[in-house]
Amino acid sequence: MKLLNTIEIEPWDYTENEYESPSVSKVENPKAWSDFWYKCISDSNLQNLQPIELGSYLVDINKIGESELKTIIKKELKDVDLSDFQEYVGQIIGGIVVLENEKIILEPTCCGDISDIQNWEEVGNAELNKWTQLWIGHPWIFYKRTDNYIAISDYTDYNLEDFKDISEKHKFSEQELLSEIKISRKSQIEFENRISKILNQMEINNANEIAKLMAGNK
Repeated sequence: MKLLNTIEIEPWDYTENEYESPSVSKVENPKAWSDFWYKCISDSNLQNLQPIELGSYLVDINKIGESELKTIIKKELKDVDLSDFQEYVGQIIGGIVVLENEKIILEPTCCGDISDIQNWEEVGNAELNKWTQLWIGHPWIFYKRTDNYIAISDYTDYNLEDFKDISEKHKFSEQELLSEIKISRKSQIEFENRISKILNQMEINNANEIAKLMAGNK
């Protein structure tokens, strides 16, 4: 099992042209959506980015080059009032991706961002044998600590009180999962430092504080 820290690269945020998107879903034709994504982001010279899988908009933060990261930072801060950065600078959209046997089994959902790693870090402190919500965006998931394992539910829009019978979708070693979460936190801190370095090169005031907000580190 492995965790990846990812950010989402929306094609429409980086294109300078109006390309026609595929008429079918990503599930039906991931190659068509991948081609569309690359066509859009190539307008901003991001063609070297690699998604976590064909048709995905999620990119591993450890595989983003410096020039690409600078472009992403500029887009994230475009039209943002940096004189009040604490109010207006937000976390980059994305989150934790879980792989098992090199296969993606869990990924962040709508409105999730990279600060959601804090929710993962609470897993080891949860009450035993009790389902607890884990916010990864919506739909979200539930998890339960039991017998040195962490059980994970399927994606859901239900609140805990509305759930009649939560079933285990996946099960991980608690020790292994918590170890991966620590590695992910270290990776996210390194990402923050990279952002801070670029902001300083851009002569942005309060670079360190802005980088911390963007990287979702508190």
